[in-house]
Amino acid sequence: MPTEATPDWIRRKKKVLPEKVAILRHKLYQKAKQEPKFRFYALYDRIFRKDVLLAACGEVVANGGAPGPDGVTIDQIVGSEGGLERLVDQLHEELKTRTYKPGAVRRVYIPKANGKQRPLGIPNVRDRMVQSAVLLVIEPIFEADFEDSSYGFRPGRSAHDALTQVRAALARGRTEVYDADLQSYFDSIPHDKLMASVRVRITDSSVLRLLEGWLRAVVVETDEKGRPKGTGPTSGTPQGGVISPLLANIYLHWLDHSFHSARGPGTWAKATLVRYADDCAPRRRGKEALKKAA
Repeated sequence: MPTEATPDWIRRKKKVLPEKVAILRHKLYQKAKQEPKFRFYALYDRIFRKDVLLAACGEVVANGGAPGPDGVTIDQIVGSEGGLERLVDQLHEELKTRTYKPGAVRRVYIPKANGKQRPLGIPNVRDRMVQSAVLLVIEPIFEADFEDSSYGFRPGRSAHDALTQVRAALARGRTEVYDADLQSYFDSIPHDKLMASVRVRITDSSVLRLLEGWLRAVVVETDEKGRPKGTGPTSGTPQGGVISPLLANIYLHWLDHSFHSARGPGTWAKATLVRYADDCAPRRRGKEALKKAA
């Protein structure tokens, strides 16, 4: 049951998730928080629990989104005979018997404010549902480790919270600001180093194989003549995948950790870090900056 030390995001999530799923997440968070060096070796059977899968499917439906390469839409799934329950049974059986195979990812491009295009990778709806189930199970484990300086794509945190911390740092006199944005971050994460970061906490080989399967999923896009072509990615995690934001934060967690370590700038420069996904703004006191501010 939740205690006074229970994070607000767990309390809020408990209100929208089935009770047993909420309790599972709370226990995983508590275990990870109490034992920072514990490596979880038995998680896979939690992922294909029907109540976890049903909750995961419900979240994907609520979030909406376009179909993947197979063309199957959320409305088609929900409107078919048996609806989500039938799909939950299928995914449960595939995961339990280890016959589930990740599908391809559909590549689309959306315009950015600077006139460039941002690539998105959209998995099939059924793959997003399995990813959501994995997220429900492993997210609390890594949330127990993440630093307070990280705000992007985390439960109970928002861009407004990050801005509040920026203003607070400025008010404390930390007016020398370094703004950093990692170029093409989601597309450039090295798979080997990302998986090594995951293995710091998770050693369940079945869960690791799921994650590796999604990272290596073929990316399908159309060429200039409208013909589909597929490529196998060697790095990155597709923006558009349910699990991708968590994986991106797992990898960059080590930046946050190093920043706040005994040898990091958070210590020797008394700097403050505010990170929102791949955008970060370290700030510290600076005479020149203070003169300009005056």
